[in-house]
Amino acid sequence: MAALAYLVPPVSGLIAFLIADRGRVRFHGLQSIVIGTVWPALIYLGAFVSPSLTRIAFFGGASVWVVLLMATALGRDLALPGVRGFRQEMVPPAAEEVR
Repeated sequence: MAALAYLVPPVSGLIAFLIADRGRVRFHGLQSIVIGTVWPALIYLGAFVSPSLTRIAFFGGASVWVVLLMATALGRDLALPGVRGFRQEMVPPAAEEVR
């Protein structure tokens, strides 16, 4: 369910963040919102500098998006550097880790 947050960022991320009751899904919804807003902004800013920077921003963002989508679908919870602090708040540690 958490991987669905990455299908159409930031729209699907916003839906996942608002309606999910599990912390893991809310966390990935938040990351999808971040990816879906920062990635187009970087492409747009890159267009002012040079075409090659625009391509780098596009393919770099696409790579991050695909990696997050696939890793989440496989059960891994990768965290972006700016969103990492929210992970501890939203996703409680597993029972084995608490002991």
